[in-house]
Amino acid sequence: MRWIKRAGMGLLVLVVMVALLWTLSRARGATAEQRAALALMHTPNGFEGRNAFDAMWVLPYDVPEAELATVVDADIRVLASAQTRAAPLSFSSAAARYSDLRTTDGAPAPCGVLERGCLAKVGASTARYAAAVEANRALIERVEGLAAYQHHAWRLPWDANAPMMPLTHLAWPLTSHAVLFHQGERMAAVDATCRDLATWRRLSAQSDTLIVRMFGAALTTDGYGSLLAEMLAAMPADAPLPVSCRGALAAPRASEASVCPAMRGEFAWSMAMADTMPDMREPGFWARLVLDRQGYASALASEMAPACEAADNALAHGPPFARSHARPSLWRRFECVANSTGCILADIAGPAYDGYIRRGQDHHARLQLLGTLAWLHDPRGDGTLAARLARRPAELRSPTRDVTVSADGRELEIAQYDTGRGASWSLSLPAYLVESPVVSD
Repeated sequence: MRWIKRAGMGLLVLVVMVALLWTLSRARGATAEQRAALALMHTPNGFEGRNAFDAMWVLPYDVPEAELATVVDADIRVLASAQTRAAPLSFSSAAARYSDLRTTDGAPAPCGVLERGCLAKVGASTARYAAAVEANRALIERVEGLAAYQHHAWRLPWDANAPMMPLTHLAWPLTSHAVLFHQGERMAAVDATCRDLATWRRLSAQSDTLIVRMFGAALTTDGYGSLLAEMLAAMPADAPLPVSCRGALAAPRASEASVCPAMRGEFAWSMAMADTMPDMREPGFWARLVLDRQGYASALASEMAPACEAADNALAHGPPFARSHARPSLWRRFECVANSTGCILADIAGPAYDGYIRRGQDHHARLQLLGTLAWLHDPRGDGTLAARLARRPAELRSPTRDVTVSADGRELEIAQYDTGRGASWSLSLPAYLVESPVVSD
């Protein structure tokens, strides 16, 4: 009996100590660093100029410009009511009121964002692609009309029921410009390609939606950048570039290496997703013991905030992003005693965000490569390719990973920090810049 009493007393002391630790943990809440991270993620992006969201949201439908905001406002109201009904919004109400601009019957598939060789693909069947472009002319003009906007800011509620806008249609002008090039309008095709490259360089960098940021960056470099390189390779060395290419291919700003604006939107979307969890929205007794919404928000913010904490110059010109210190284990963080589930959920999501930060760094390096290719196109250049690369402006170079020539001498390339998309990224050199590679004995 004495042993049982001692065991019972020990268990009681243990329960009291755990309860005390839990109470102190819940009362203290997030750390000062986490609260600072949360404030950083709630900081408005401060975009200026016209917002492209409405035009992109109803892109496939023939909505007059004067009615764009009205249609989107109606969709916002529908989505707000869907939050109460837990009924998903299938797509914009424009689908029921306006004609669909997309025409695909019998048409070949247009060039994709990540598809290399668009110019050759279209050249192999120019007549068919020309017909497809003509059939989708109104849609292509809508896409090219996005040049009138300065940023993309999500207008709908951040909600899991919100459908994603049809981003794939944004690549249609790639095929249109390739057709124009093969029809003999070469300078007009290059001019249009540079204009669209500049548009997506601007909109992707000034977007608060991570998927638009990533898609827009890919459209800028893998899409228009690759197509432009193919066009330059098919043109003589003395062909001047249109004025539109100057801004489109100018040296990147340090801010173009940052994904901070998009990460703030991703944080808002992630919290909206979390609120669909019953235990997060209306926690029961046991859920309250291991999950705290504010604590989860603070923990998640600390995982995303490095995208906004890192200086733009350090991202643009520094080594691959890595956190300054390792995250302590779950049970070494006092704030997790009363929020163990919230900490686990934030820890699971955290590592993926580092990859997006490195992709932003890669985007900046890709823009330097594009600018280098345009600089090399100057017919006044002379000397070997290596000598010309060494003379290019400092803003087109990086102290940590410079543009190099591939082993076969046919491409310019840069090493990628986000190696999940390949160890390097490259663009073909025009024939007049290709030199025989040095073969060692």
